[in-house]
Amino acid sequence: MTSSNPIDVLLAEAWKAAGVEPAPLVDPARRMSLDLLGRIPAAGERRTSEDMLAAPEFARFWSELWTTMLVGYTSAFEANREALRIWLEKRFAENRPFDRIAAELVAAEGPSATTGPVNFILQHAEDPAAKVSRTFLGVRLDCARCHDHPFDRWTQDDYKGLRDFFAIERRPISEGNVRIVDNPDRGGKPRFLTGATPVTRRWREELALYITSNKAFARAFANRLWYHFMGRGIIDPPDDASAKNKASVPALLEFLAEEARRTSFDLRAMIRLIVGSDAYRRAARRPSDPPAAEKLFAVRVLKPLLPEQIFDSLAVALDLKASRAEFLKAFTARSFGEDLSNAWTYRETVQDLLTKLSLEPKAPERDVDALYRRLLSRAPKPRERELCKGRSAEDVVFALANSNEFYFNH
Repeated sequence: MTSSNPIDVLLAEAWKAAGVEPAPLVDPARRMSLDLLGRIPAAGERRTSEDMLAAPEFARFWSELWTTMLVGYTSAFEANREALRIWLEKRFAENRPFDRIAAELVAAEGPSATTGPVNFILQHAEDPAAKVSRTFLGVRLDCARCHDHPFDRWTQDDYKGLRDFFAIERRPISEGNVRIVDNPDRGGKPRFLTGATPVTRRWREELALYITSNKAFARAFANRLWYHFMGRGIIDPPDDASAKNKASVPALLEFLAEEARRTSFDLRAMIRLIVGSDAYRRAARRPSDPPAAEKLFAVRVLKPLLPEQIFDSLAVALDLKASRAEFLKAFTARSFGEDLSNAWTYRETVQDLLTKLSLEPKAPERDVDALYRRLLSRAPKPRERELCKGRSAEDVVFALANSNEFYFNH
């Protein structure tokens, strides 16, 4: 039966033009649980996307995902990462429109300990303009900090004009608590990327309005969501829209951007649209698939699990008793100062994981079929069942918990 979802209609046209055959459809239960709740489903658990969107786990995982994307795993310039995460969790729980979330992140002021969104700008106090443009417009101005962009139309003056919106002061209140305030008297001459200038002295508020009213914002938002669910952006990387890096399926990106605006940037409405498509249910790439298959989303792109997903999946599968905070601290030790805007690009090797886990997870039961369902969300194949004969349950758990099938969202 042909899908009537506009996503599938547009992709079918792209496949036909490129002569690409899509992969077959599969049960999306495991990938949906990982994408929405941040963990594999528990044995026997069957939840709809609506159930997951309404669950507290959804807001928690998405707050972790976006906090990492916005500020990484560390805190700098006395920023309070956890205050930002808690603020995001509340916003996702109440389904705050994403354009309002973005506007608050750009324009926030107040104490960092109690004003969550302030910590986004505070974390990037040395250069907020570059991070803001990449995050909310999908535009990299990094090169234009020192010279005109060699591959795009952005100039050094464009960068300087955006940077001058952030005439801010950091005023210490107490240990670990800093107040962010605007001080236009310290600034230069801010200028939007269109060349226009602000008409008030509430520069960051005007910038927030400019950004969220911009078609580029709708494209960046839609493309970022697509990247999360599909493992690859329609523009990829999703923060690098340029003349040299164009959309692989332009009609799809324009449709999703229009849907974002039509729904007033309703995050859950966009999620329903994407996870309800056949595109989301495609099987992973096969050896016979042409290179264009991934760019055109005719096959599933493999995504390495994030550290939060790894721990929470092991916990739900094996009744793991360990410190989540200590695990994440060990796992992310090397990412100090790293920009994790594109989360699926970063992953550890299996050898690193084995070293860092050091958990020696125990088998919660002895039945091989039950262990496969717990860890891989499927029954073992006849050959796998044969290989497990004579092995202890602990050996089976060790092998499955360290397999690529477990560590990838596929």
